[in-house]
Amino acid sequence: MPQEVIFGRRTFLQRLLALACTLESAPYARAAIIAPIQASLATPGPGSSVSLIPELAVNIGADRAEGVALRLQFVDGGGVAIREILNGNSQFGVFGATAAMKENLGAQRLVALASIEDLVPLSVVVRSDLRDSVRRIEDLRGRVIGIHSNSLATMTNGQQFVILLLRQHGVAPEDARFIAAGQSWETQSSALRSKLVDAVVSEEPISMRLEREGIAFPLFRSGQPDDPDALPGSGFLRGALITHRKFVDAQPQLVERVVRVMQRTLEWRAQHRPEEVASALGIRGPEAQDVVAMLKRYPRQYSDDGKFSESQIRRTDTFFRESAGNSAEATRYRLDSMVIDRWAGRKP
Repeated sequence: MPQEVIFGRRTFLQRLLALACTLESAPYARAAIIAPIQASLATPGPGSSVSLIPELAVNIGADRAEGVALRLQFVDGGGVAIREILNGNSQFGVFGATAAMKENLGAQRLVALASIEDLVPLSVVVRSDLRDSVRRIEDLRGRVIGIHSNSLATMTNGQQFVILLLRQHGVAPEDARFIAAGQSWETQSSALRSKLVDAVVSEEPISMRLEREGIAFPLFRSGQPDDPDALPGSGFLRGALITHRKFVDAQPQLVERVVRVMQRTLEWRAQHRPEEVASALGIRGPEAQDVVAMLKRYPRQYSDDGKFSESQIRRTDTFFRESAGNSAEATRYRLDSMVIDRWAGRKP
C-alpha cells in the first residue's frame, strides 16, 4: 500500500479521535450538531397577548436553546386550540386554562404544565358608531357580540369572561347573540368594520389598536385584580401551557424541554424593557407602541418564572365557578386536578 495512503488514513483516524474527545468533554458542542426535536404548539393569534410568549420564544431562540424547534400554529381561539390538541394536530397549546377546565368536565384529558400569565387584560370593545347608544354593559342586551371562537363543543375563556360580565350586570347570556370573531387583529377589526358585530371580546394590544384607529371604544377592561369593579376571580390563570395527559406519559423529556422553553422566555421578558420585547418580536411603528403600552400598563401581566401560584389557582376556581353560573359540575371541579407541576414548580 502506498505510504501516502497510510498517512492519509492515519491522519483521518487521528482527527476523528480528536473530534470524539472534544464532543465527550463538551456537551454543548454535541447538542449543536444534533437536530432539535420538532414540537407543535397551537395558540390564539398572532399578535394577541396570549400568543406573545410563544412568539417571543421562537424569535429569541429560547426553543433552540433547549433543543426544540417550536412550530407555532395560530388559531382563532382557545376552543380551536383544544380541538387541535385532542385531534393530534398539535402537541401543545398556550391558551385559557378555564377553557381547558370546561373541556375536562367531559373527560380529564387536558393538563396544565406551566403558568404563562398572571393577569388577564381582556376587554369588551364596541363599534365607534354605537358610542351614543351603548354606554353601559346593560346596553349590550339584544346586541351581537363577537367572541374568540364559538361552538357547541367548547367554550372559550373569552366567552366565559363576557358571560360572567353580563350576569354581573343583570343581563342573561341568552339575551345577547354570540358569533365567532377570532382572536387576531385581522378577524376582529374586519368583524367590527363590516358591522357583523356590535362589540367584541378583545384583549391587549389588539383592543388598544382598535381604539387608536377609531374602530371601537372600550366599554369594560379587566386586568387589575384590585379594581373595585373587578369580576369575581379576577387575576385568574388565563394563559397556560397545555397538553394532552397521554402525551406527558409518552414523551416526558419533550414536555420538560418545552416547559423550560416557556420559563426561559418568561425570564428573558422579565429582564428586558418593553421596548426591547417589541423589538424582539419584530414589530415596528404604532403596533410596537401598542405592545409597549400594554406591557407598561400591565407590568404584572406575565409570570416571571412559569410557576403555578396557589392563590391564582384559587382565583381561577372562583372565576370558573361563577362564569358557569355555579353549576354543580363546575362547582365540584378544581384546576388543581389538571395541574402537573413536576417541571414548572409552585409558589404561594
